[in-house]
Amino acid sequence: MTVDTSIHRLSTITLPGRQRKNDDIFACGAVGEKPFVYLYEQQRVEIVHGPSFVAEKELFVDRCRADGVSITERRGGGGTVLLSPGVLVIIVVGEKKDNGEWAPEIFNRVNGAIIAALRKAGIGDAVQAGISDIAVGGRKALGSSLYMGSRPPLFYYQSSLMVSNDLGLMNRYLRHPPREPDYRGGRGHGEFCTTLAELGMTIDVGELVGLIEGELRDKLQ
Repeated sequence: MTVDTSIHRLSTITLPGRQRKNDDIFACGAVGEKPFVYLYEQQRVEIVHGPSFVAEKELFVDRCRADGVSITERRGGGGTVLLSPGVLVIIVVGEKKDNGEWAPEIFNRVNGAIIAALRKAGIGDAVQAGISDIAVGGRKALGSSLYMGSRPPLFYYQSSLMVSNDLGLMNRYLRHPPREPDYRGGRGHGEFCTTLAELGMTIDVGELVGLIEGELRDKLQ
């Protein structure tokens, strides 16, 4: 699967603190038309984590080092994830509603649009699960995180949709997470996660990207 990863706009917006995963894309979205929607395919194996990350509790650190797997911090909460080829990264920068939206409401809006796209792609029983996942048949297909800005009042959403990635890589690099949603039920990575390919999706990735972009832009206006 091949999705364009180029960014064509320059931005003068600087997010606070040190540079983190996808800050350049977020900065472009902050000055662009809203909702800003950007999708790309992950090109390499990479660990991405939030601010509460403890490497020794969440990773097989020696394996990551031996294989040269990079470890990168992101903005927003949520658990540690493994990105690899076959994962579609979805980024949305949008305006918070005037009444002051909280994170659960934003997850509902954004993930609801992605679920609508998945249903059009033939994944009819996709639902939101846990706080911010999308699951099919009780198995996770998408995990997401959110960073809330105040100046300007924007939200910065990013998620990883498992399309055709190798789930076995999770067992190699990720320990069982120290915290898990109730619906996981203690299952290992391979039993808990699934891909759209495993679920029998037959459309190509370019068409899937178009469906997701269309639903996000339509439903987040």
